[in-house]
Amino acid sequence: MNIPFNQLPGYNELFLDYISDFNSVKRFFEYDFKSHEDFLKCIELTSESYRNGRKFLRKDLTSILSLQNQSFGSGQKAIDNIAALNDSSTFAVVTGQQLGILSGPLYTVIKALNTIQLSEKLKSQFPDNNFVPVFWMEADDHDFLEINNISVVTKENELKKLTYFERGIEEEKYLKPAGSLQFDGEIDKLVNELSECLGKTDFSAALFEAIAESYKTGNTMKKSFGQFLNFVLGDKGIVLVDPSDPALKNLLKPVFKKALESSASLAEKVISTTVDLESSHIAQVKPKPINLFYIHEGNRHLIEPREGGSYALKNSRQRFSREELLEKLETSTDNFSWNVITRPVCQDYLLPTVAYIGGPSEISYFAQLREAYKVFDMNMPVVYPRTSVTILDSRTKSFMEKNSIQFTEMFDERELMRSIVKKSSDKNPEEMFSKMKDELNAIFYTYDKELSLIDTNQSSAFSKRCSQFVESLDVAREKFITAQAKQNEVITGQLSKVLLNVYPGNMPQERLLNITMFYNKYGSNLIEILLSEISIDTFMHQTIDPSPRRE
Repeated sequence: MNIPFNQLPGYNELFLDYISDFNSVKRFFEYDFKSHEDFLKCIELTSESYRNGRKFLRKDLTSILSLQNQSFGSGQKAIDNIAALNDSSTFAVVTGQQLGILSGPLYTVIKALNTIQLSEKLKSQFPDNNFVPVFWMEADDHDFLEINNISVVTKENELKKLTYFERGIEEEKYLKPAGSLQFDGEIDKLVNELSECLGKTDFSAALFEAIAESYKTGNTMKKSFGQFLNFVLGDKGIVLVDPSDPALKNLLKPVFKKALESSASLAEKVISTTVDLESSHIAQVKPKPINLFYIHEGNRHLIEPREGGSYALKNSRQRFSREELLEKLETSTDNFSWNVITRPVCQDYLLPTVAYIGGPSEISYFAQLREAYKVFDMNMPVVYPRTSVTILDSRTKSFMEKNSIQFTEMFDERELMRSIVKKSSDKNPEEMFSKMKDELNAIFYTYDKELSLIDTNQSSAFSKRCSQFVESLDVAREKFITAQAKQNEVITGQLSKVLLNVYPGNMPQERLLNITMFYNKYGSNLIEILLSEISIDTFMHQTIDPSPRRE
């Protein structure tokens, strides 16, 4: 089942235009993601710029990535793909995400699968080239409260949010890069609680063995994320990138230097584009005067300009002269970090990127960055929309079909409840019993008139009996309503369970629920089904049933 995005809530107008009316937003992007010719142009330009514009060789990059992926337990296909990046005819299909616990929301895994699918598609279209799926692990991000939790639907059909805090205590402010966080014993409590929530299946042992191996005391957030994502995906060849690695950051020194020296020009370019964009759409991000962070004493601070050409670190008392900050860039490059404006540039400077797979919000902020790339003498890659998916099991599908529920009706719970109760009720008790009263009163009235002509005493008794019959109908009506309500309770209860899985917490399933609840139910076969069922060329919301097929 495929549903147009404009029939679903929560999608911004720029994304909807990007999908269905690209020409209206074409000026904000370098390439049309649906155009074969534009992909070819991007491949040719990326090959040329990567060959001529880098201060390092591909082998520097691949040497670092090999060590990283070995530490994440990546399979042989991933190691082979890293080696393939040494070849000038090999390009990267990239996506990325913050380091959510146990991979975070479902769409993180979907994005990773999309890189595999698009790599295979491009290989078939451009057989003289090779394409490698890459996942950029956003390890420097410090928005800990966005990634320290997961949500699942429990075996009791309740939405449960599980949260991790060091020592079980929430801090007032989080500035430390999340990737460097080391788990303490509190992570065991989260894992145990998750096990209780999901219950045991044929796949639980393998799943929780992998979780225990990945998310254990002493492991960093980035190591745990990489190991667990590799377990979930299996050896599909995806290359993980930890950009917080000092060795990789050292390769990014020219980008950091340019971002500092051309900060005014960079901000001006983004602001100019943003003004143009806001004439028709809402801008996703606001550029900063300097679009870099600096990690000082373990915390990540935005670099801000001060009078006299000096710099300050936001939320700290630290100050640098221009000369001091440039010296830090030479001697402590790993302390520098990107923001939302410079992250894509860093990513595509390191990698021979031909496509970035992004969600609606990412596509929106890429629309602000075309001219920003040019400050660094680079071009934006093809920005390819990630697939949007809801997993519908056979029981949910059966309920929807039985009750004639359309997927687009699932996002207004109150109206759907009212509609389904109405559908399930063949009779309206008020109308039905009111009609019966009217008919009964009419009959008694007719006979009462005839009896009163013969015996007025008998007529009086007859009228009393009539009143008793009418009153008995009120009792029957109440019993009918009670029975009907019980029937409706069953149906509305079933509907509540369905809504909890499809639109939990009034959010799309893929944006809230964690992969573990689906893996616990379907095992590793889930990934194979998603890879085979997801259509990367269908730019609509897709529903997929991973239930075992019956012969």
